[in-house]
Amino acid sequence: MSETAENESHQEEKSEFDRVHEAWPGLSHDDRLEAFRKLARPDAEDLFLSLNAADQFNLLQEFAWPDRRSWIRLLAPDDTADLIQEFPMDERVRAISLLDPVTAKEVTALLAYAEDEAGGLMNPHFIRLRADVTVDVAIRYLRAQARGTAESIHYGYVLDPDQRLLGTVSFRELLLESPEKLVSEIMTTDLVTLPEQMDQEQVSREFAKYDLASLPVVDDQGRMKGIVTVDDVVDVVEEEAT
Repeated sequence: MSETAENESHQEEKSEFDRVHEAWPGLSHDDRLEAFRKLARPDAEDLFLSLNAADQFNLLQEFAWPDRRSWIRLLAPDDTADLIQEFPMDERVRAISLLDPVTAKEVTALLAYAEDEAGGLMNPHFIRLRADVTVDVAIRYLRAQARGTAESIHYGYVLDPDQRLLGTVSFRELLLESPEKLVSEIMTTDLVTLPEQMDQEQVSREFAKYDLASLPVVDDQGRMKGIVTVDDVVDVVEEEAT
């Protein structure tokens, strides 16, 4: 088979999502909108989730307010907060009203942080564990939470009754330990944390230094507020470069 034929065959194997996603940076606004509207709903949702907040906003501007609801509700709270910040000030309250009450409360709290602080980057959804439960109970609990809205499924964060961070435990460690052991016996207490007011550039340096998938964000009392993932940091680096 010739090289041309191979290239044509490879193009045919690509999904419509792949073709639009690859072409997206070079498309005009009108071409983007046309391509987006031609996608099947599952592919359109995948594309929407892959876009940065500015591109998401530019798409939503072409939809009536009631039609924006299903798209904005696809996003995690931290990504929703980024999108809300793209709206003009006089439209932000209306945009938040498209969310369910719980998410609206979380997003409003995130918007109280400066955009370039760790608190503004974090996701308030994470796996919470108690120190005084057994490994067996913890595994059943994390399974239930993983089916919900928790973003990181790599670590559980052990909190006291006042929500102060005591330690972390990886899911691998839980699965390998004896079911009757307590979480307090296996958790890691030598922690790397991000103050909620830390600048996003320093946050990215912390990730580069420790090479972790996620880091917890805490307030000045040690209470855990959320997590920042390496994906969030990649977005920051791209934004700074732009």
